[in-house]
Amino acid sequence: MSAPRPFEPFERTTVSERVRDDIHGRIISGEIQPGSQLPAERSLADQFGVARTSVREAIQALVALGVIERRGNRSYVVEQVSGSELPAADGGKKSMRSLLEARRVLELCLFELAASRATARERNDVSDLARQPTPMSFEEFNLVDRQFHASIAGACANPVLVEVYGRVLDTLVQADLSAELILGIDEGADPSEAITLAANQHRIIAEAFLARDVPAMLEAVEEHLGHVEGRMSLMSRMSRRQQPLDSPPPQHSVGL
Repeated sequence: MSAPRPFEPFERTTVSERVRDDIHGRIISGEIQPGSQLPAERSLADQFGVARTSVREAIQALVALGVIERRGNRSYVVEQVSGSELPAADGGKKSMRSLLEARRVLELCLFELAASRATARERNDVSDLARQPTPMSFEEFNLVDRQFHASIAGACANPVLVEVYGRVLDTLVQADLSAELILGIDEGADPSEAITLAANQHRIIAEAFLARDVPAMLEAVEEHLGHVEGRMSLMSRMSRRQQPLDSPPPQHSVGL
């Protein structure tokens, strides 16, 4: 019988920091959209079950991070950088490659930091996300996938890097590539097998994250990102081969 894993100290975080992290995490995951108005401080205090002063401190911290902006007495999520749409034809392919490359560089950096800096609560939250039942529709899995990656990135304790990473993900989401392109399946095919593979890769990443095994986690992330990029590259080439010579180039959107 193996020895129980050791207890870990509680993190000394204030109530306002927890409120800040909760709101920030929802913004990064896309649950709260850019430009959205946050509920009033009184409403947030009631929903969190905390004092209004804690909510006010959390909002002030998010304003300092550049995530929230004040307009009068109301708080809004800042609009993301403009010009995020992918141009058509070759410009689109080059832009997508650039975005995927940026995502890879940022994600490996953020995940490595998170693997060594994350709190016990953050590790358990990521583990819980990976253990949830896997949704078999692309739309539902797309949201779960975004939340999983954003949750790990948000644990890196560097809000500037997290904000940049969030903007890259937002740009990919706004590009709105089809499920077939992202999952690497034929049009109209059942996506469950591809989704199950991606979900299993999430679980491997989460296990290494929970165990603080940085090399194993980075290896799993590399494999996961390689599958995504490989599928997209393959399906893009197949789409171009099947396109009639006199038809305009396809315009896709990316949702990762």
